[in-house]
Amino acid sequence: MANVDLPNRYAHALQVMKNAQAWSKACEDFEFVTNLSLRRWRKIDAVQIAELYGLSRTFRIVAYPFQRLEQSRFDRARRLYYRLAARRCRRRRADLVYTRTYLLPMYTLRFGIPTIVETHSPPEETRDKDLLYRQLRHPALLALVTISDALACRYRDFGIPGEKILVAPDGVDLDSFRAPLERDAARSQLGLPAGRFLAVYVGHLYEDRGIVDIMRAASLLPEVAFVLVGGHEKDITRWRSAIRVRALENVSLVGFVPNRLVPKYLWAADLLLMPYSSKCRTAEWMSPLKLFEYMASGRPILASDIPSLRTVLSHGRNAWLCQADDGEALARSILHLMGRPDLSEALARQALKDAQGYGWDGRVQRILEFAKGRGGWAEASQQQRTTAGSQWGV
Repeated sequence: MANVDLPNRYAHALQVMKNAQAWSKACEDFEFVTNLSLRRWRKIDAVQIAELYGLSRTFRIVAYPFQRLEQSRFDRARRLYYRLAARRCRRRRADLVYTRTYLLPMYTLRFGIPTIVETHSPPEETRDKDLLYRQLRHPALLALVTISDALACRYRDFGIPGEKILVAPDGVDLDSFRAPLERDAARSQLGLPAGRFLAVYVGHLYEDRGIVDIMRAASLLPEVAFVLVGGHEKDITRWRSAIRVRALENVSLVGFVPNRLVPKYLWAADLLLMPYSSKCRTAEWMSPLKLFEYMASGRPILASDIPSLRTVLSHGRNAWLCQADDGEALARSILHLMGRPDLSEALARQALKDAQGYGWDGRVQRILEFAKGRGGWAEASQQQRTTAGSQWGV
């Protein structure tokens, strides 16, 4: 269960939908519940959403058109969606609710429904999170899932019971990478240059993503073609202007593409760039979706040497790490890997091997195993169980 206005281009939405797809595979009866704006509620289409987010299967989407009420200063109006969603779960006698919202447990736990909450942000004192913290000792609140050890440590230091915290990094849809294309075939299909060293970046074009460092590296390496995929229109316009001012003829901005096309751009690359800034707000605890997609593509990765990436990437083993916020260091690393194809190939092979442990399906199974080990699961689940089989909501 989420609160995400579909469809949209944010990584949050992609993570939620890939996660939901994995949950739909893990249970007999599944539905995805979300809160939309009225405009998008009128047009929501499960097939269109599956196409946009590269989903291999569709599942039941239950949408409420109350997102605007979330901004109300009246609590009763602001919480309407959560009350209705929880009541739906009770009517369906759900065995488990998995959510990335903080208010829903206030209602599902009243009904004794086993609930798991996933969080991607550090602990803080806010009206919604405070309500969640008060309920963390409830036996039916089975787990608080965080995406990194650093985030889990923050919650433990904040006073959250450590036995209820599970670390589950983000993942990758491994099925999307089962039939890789050769570089030339991918470039031919995408209209990219065949005979040039190609460095590819996929993701948003925010300031803290190291785009300025890519531009600096491009100015120093005119023999390398840089392709940047993704971004909102306002960011694309801004960086296109910067490219013109700097006369960077070797930089191309592709813009947003549906997730199903992302593997092709990765397969087309000689090198994948992930130059996060050390000033990125989430640099300490993030678990970027692109990291795992890069790994699953079987192409070498050049990334910033920052704490959150070092939990998955190891310099000289499955990636090459370089100084963050340094376009010249990025350029030197690109040159180094260009001159060491044997090293690049070894890094890519290891990253691909490591990626197999980060599939969304496996992530869901680990969360389920953790939840079933909690004392409140059996008792609360038994109260909710129906003869029709498992009915879970995300």
